[in-house]
Amino acid sequence: MTKLSTKDKNAADIEALTSQESILGEPWVPIYKTSVGFEAHHFETAMSNLIRQPNINSTVIMRADILKENVYDSQKGDFTFVSKQINEIPEFPTSDKPEDIILHRYLDDVDLKNCPLDQSKIKLQVKNEIIRRIVPRNPFKDHLINQTCLVFTSPPNTAKEDESVLVVYIPHIKTSDEIPFYLPPVYGVGILFSKSSLSIHYLPFDHTQNASSLRNLEHTERPIRIALRLLQTSSKHAHGAQVGYEKRVNHDLVVPKIEFQNRYISLKKKYSSHLVNQWCESTDPKKHVFEDLAIAAFLIEFWRMKYTNKDEFEFRDLGCGNGLLVYILNQEGYKGKGIDARARKSWSIYPKETQDNLLEQIIIPSVLLKPHPAVAKLAPHIKDNGRFFQVPELSSNHQSPDETARGNVPLMSYYSSANLLQSSQVCTTDEFPPNTFIIGNHSDELTCWIPLLGFPFIVIPCCSHALSGAKFRYGPRKQINQTNHKQNKVIQKQSNQKQNQDQKTSTYGALVDHVEDLSKQMGWTVAKEMLRIPSTRNAAIIGTKKVAEASNESHDSMQTRVLDILALEGGAEGWVENTMMLMKKSPRNH
Repeated sequence: MTKLSTKDKNAADIEALTSQESILGEPWVPIYKTSVGFEAHHFETAMSNLIRQPNINSTVIMRADILKENVYDSQKGDFTFVSKQINEIPEFPTSDKPEDIILHRYLDDVDLKNCPLDQSKIKLQVKNEIIRRIVPRNPFKDHLINQTCLVFTSPPNTAKEDESVLVVYIPHIKTSDEIPFYLPPVYGVGILFSKSSLSIHYLPFDHTQNASSLRNLEHTERPIRIALRLLQTSSKHAHGAQVGYEKRVNHDLVVPKIEFQNRYISLKKKYSSHLVNQWCESTDPKKHVFEDLAIAAFLIEFWRMKYTNKDEFEFRDLGCGNGLLVYILNQEGYKGKGIDARARKSWSIYPKETQDNLLEQIIIPSVLLKPHPAVAKLAPHIKDNGRFFQVPELSSNHQSPDETARGNVPLMSYYSSANLLQSSQVCTTDEFPPNTFIIGNHSDELTCWIPLLGFPFIVIPCCSHALSGAKFRYGPRKQINQTNHKQNKVIQKQSNQKQNQDQKTSTYGALVDHVEDLSKQMGWTVAKEMLRIPSTRNAAIIGTKKVAEASNESHDSMQTRVLDILALEGGAEGWVENTMMLMKKSPRNH
């Protein structure tokens, strides 16, 4: 047996087959084979998912749109699906630049392709016929194509140990020279499960293309490397199906995937190169640029669903940091401003209209500076709560307050609520227009505050802070205790296991849950989305409308609700001081 010559430790038991004949018969060329421990139905389940998500096999691919599907099932009956998109070329919102041309080949070819199996040593019959449209991440560079996906299975009454499944991919391409870079240059690819082994087979173009050229390829050449990756990915996902793996994250619950991805492709084309080249922060430009482009794409498509036009609302990006998201949204015609405690170097590289929309202010919710609603009602002439706040000053040699405190008593500045309410450096959010939509993108201390401000919002939590502004780690949601332990022993055990898993998962998950709970306490109807962004901190909590009981409450009632939440949360003592200190510290780089 010829072992694969590679340093990949996961490929130690993979056998190279190029010198052998294919079990699928002529003109197939076998490439690789490996022994596996799963069964035919595990492989079929995994491949059904991979057909719909080819991006798992290649980072060049963004998605697949299913155009047509035929299912032949002797037990459940036959089924046919035809998409409305079958005769449409995908539209990407692009500029009028002549170079912004979407590349594609033969998208009008929507006829199913066949593959030769008449010489196969395994009896197989077709079960699924699918035509998918592969959309690359950069369709200005890589071509969109249609592709036939065929699923063959063993005939009914085949012994379980003899069951086989074959999946075949055939791109709708006429010559090998037209094959996109992200696919092997062959007419078809076969992935076969049979007798506890998994193998990859190539079908040459014209069925007579010199198969010897495939057989003589080195393992380092691209077609062979692709075969290895297909083998490993198929095996991995089939094993996942065997052990009962369930997807933990569901995307595209709020904004449809196609609309989001098409918008993202457009924004990336328009802005990414310029922004990466002009980046002047110390942070990684690619991470921040592509992340904010993806968030902008999500917001634009979400707003297109919610609002009738761009003039119906304004946005406020609280804790806007480098201002990149504000710049992109402004450029796309959305009115709004970004607010942060400290200006960034990158603010100066944006056009003047964006610079004018980036404000160096601190956020102090008015509920912390104004009198209690009951007091204001009894004494309307009282405009503030009469409090004073002290904040350490930087020393003359620019030491931090902590460093100054080690040697000398730090100088203190005192501020009254009345001063802060009148200060141009303070934003209380009361001055926002009533049609404001608030964005909290990794806004740290503001994260838990944003649902309490009374405006429609999106929060993408990052670092965990309490309402006082201090760092705080939230615990997992409490489980409901079962009253009858004997009758509910199994349920209680599952609940405990889930609680242990929650504790094991992440502090971040607990923070996201807490933001969601705060939103619901404020009466918001909450939507939750796991964003398709290059960050592990990708949960978004969205509130745009309130439940019936809270939808018509007065401003005073809402402020009272906020004060009640503050009391339950342990108060917000220290928020004003902690927030004002942000203006004296260096910005965080995340």
